[in-house]
Amino acid sequence: MSKLAIPETVAEMQELMADPKKVGQIIQDGQFAELVSKYSKATDERGNMAELVKQAVEAGMAGQNAIEDKVNATVKETFATLLKEHGVNRPALAPPSEPGSGADANAAYNPLAPGVAMNDVGFANLGDFARTIWHRNPRPDEEKMTRARKVMDAYSSVDPAAGGFLIPETMRSDVMKIALESSIVRQRATVITMSSLTQLMPYVDSTTNVGSVFGGMIFYWTAEGATLAANEAKFGRLKLEANKLTGLARVPNELWADAPALSSFLMQAVPKGLGFYEDVAFISGSGVGEPLGFLNSGALIAQAKETDQPADTICVENVLNMYSRMLPSSLGNAVWIANQSCFKELMSLAIQVGVGGAPVSLVDIRNAPLASMLGRPLIISEKVPTLGDQGDLCFVDLSYYLIGDRQAVSLETSEHVRFENDETALRVIERVDGRPWVQSAFTPLNGATVSPIVAIAARA
Repeated sequence: MSKLAIPETVAEMQELMADPKKVGQIIQDGQFAELVSKYSKATDERGNMAELVKQAVEAGMAGQNAIEDKVNATVKETFATLLKEHGVNRPALAPPSEPGSGADANAAYNPLAPGVAMNDVGFANLGDFARTIWHRNPRPDEEKMTRARKVMDAYSSVDPAAGGFLIPETMRSDVMKIALESSIVRQRATVITMSSLTQLMPYVDSTTNVGSVFGGMIFYWTAEGATLAANEAKFGRLKLEANKLTGLARVPNELWADAPALSSFLMQAVPKGLGFYEDVAFISGSGVGEPLGFLNSGALIAQAKETDQPADTICVENVLNMYSRMLPSSLGNAVWIANQSCFKELMSLAIQVGVGGAPVSLVDIRNAPLASMLGRPLIISEKVPTLGDQGDLCFVDLSYYLIGDRQAVSLETSEHVRFENDETALRVIERVDGRPWVQSAFTPLNGATVSPIVAIAARA
C-alpha cells in the first residue's frame, strides 16, 4: 500500500485526523512526525505553538507521574495485605551501604515501615530530629516541620491513636538494633511485622502424637484396595494486637541546644528502656493491655520440686528434669534464663561420678560471661522471678514466641509537666505485642508431656 500524502492546509489536516484508518496508516508508515511538523507550521501563526506543545507535554508527564505514584501505592498496599493474610513475615531489609564505606547493613531496617516516609526529611541524627520538633525551638526549620507534619497526619489517618512525630526509619532501626543487643527475648523470638493494629497468625492445634500428628492428621499402613479412614488437621488463629508501650523522660532544657549530646542521651536511654520493658512483658506479662509472657502461657510446663526439697534451693534433679521436658526438636535452640539470686545455687550443682570420682559441674563458666549449662547458653537476668519463686530458672525455646511489631516509634515533647524545673518532658511510644505460638504442652508418642517452655515450680 502506498503512503498517504500529508495535507498542507489546516482544513485538510483536520479532515485527515478525523479518519482513524488514515491516521493509523500514517503511524504505521512512520509519517506521524512529518504530520505533526507540517501541522505546527500551518497553525503556529502567532508563534506560540512551541509553548503550547511544551505545556501539553508537561501536563502529560505530570499526569503520568501521578498515575505511577498511585500504582506504586496500590501495589505496596496490596503486597502488605497479601503478606498479612498469609501470615508471612516480611524481611527486615537494610538500605544498601555506601560503596567502600565498610559499613554493616542494619538488619533492623524495614523498607516498608511507616517511618520510611520520614527518611527524606533530612534529619542529621536522633538529636537533630528531637530538637527540630521541640516545642520551644526558637528557630525551627519550617520546611522540615511541614514535611514531618504531613507524614504524621498521614500516619494518624491509618492509626487514629497515634501521637507525636514518627521517628525516621533509619533512626528507629538504629534504636531497635541497639535494643536487640541488650534484650533477651526479641533477638531470639519470631518477629512479625504488623501492617495494621491487629494481626492474625495461623497455628496447628497440635497437642498429642498419640493416635494422630499435627493436630489430627493420621497415618497408617493399609492393604491394597482397603478403605481409607478420613481425618484432617485442626488449625487455630492467634491474634496479635499492637499494645502501646510508653516511655517518659525529663530532659533539662539546656541539653536541647546541643543536638549531638541530645542524640547520645536518646540513643542510650530509648533503646535500653524499650528493650528492658519489652523483655519484662514478654517474660511475665499478663496479656491484658500488654503482651502475654511465656511464664503465663498455657504451654508452660512447671516442673515440680523434689520431695522434701528445702525452700529457695535448686538441685541437680530440678535441672535434669527440666531438660527432659523440653521439646526434643527445640534442644538446639533453647536457652536457660535464671535470676541472679540463683547463681550460687547453680554454681553448686554437680553430678558425682562413682564412689571415688570427682563431681562434674553442670554450669560451664570457662567462656564467661557467656556461661552455659548442659551445653545450652545460661542467661543471668533480673527480669525473671527471684530464687524460690516459679520461673526463677527457665528453659525456653524463644523461637516459639511471636512478637507483633508495628515498627513505628513516635516522639513528642511537652513543657507543662516540668515547667517549674526548666525541663522538657519527652514521650516515646512504641506499639508492639507478643505471645507464645504454642497454646499447650505436647504429649509425645511415648513419655511425659514436653513443651518449648519449661520452668521450675515454686520451692517455698
